[in-house]
Amino acid sequence: MLELIGGDNISRSAVALTSGGRIAQIGFMKGSEIVLSAVPMMLKRAIIQGISGGHRRVFEVMNRVIDEHGIKPVIDKVYAFEDARAAFGKMVVRFKSEVGS
Repeated sequence: MLELIGGDNISRSAVALTSGGRIAQIGFMKGSEIVLSAVPMMLKRAIIQGISGGHRRVFEVMNRVIDEHGIKPVIDKVYAFEDARAAFGKMVVRFKSEVGS
């Protein structure tokens, strides 16, 4: 689960988290303080992990290079939504049928 830390928002994420789940904290929503009961985290053996991204300027440069060079991801197989279980660990799950396919 991706989480913006701040206020009691993380409490709702902790309740929604599955057993053994992980909350990846990527930014701030209502300040930098966390308001959270430890009980849901302990009972679910959950993990809160901070992650960081690069600077926006670097992201924009990366996207410009991708566009200029026509870089496309390598996709081995596309799965229909109904086959999502078979797709776990794969690259793409199709949620809607493509026109003409």
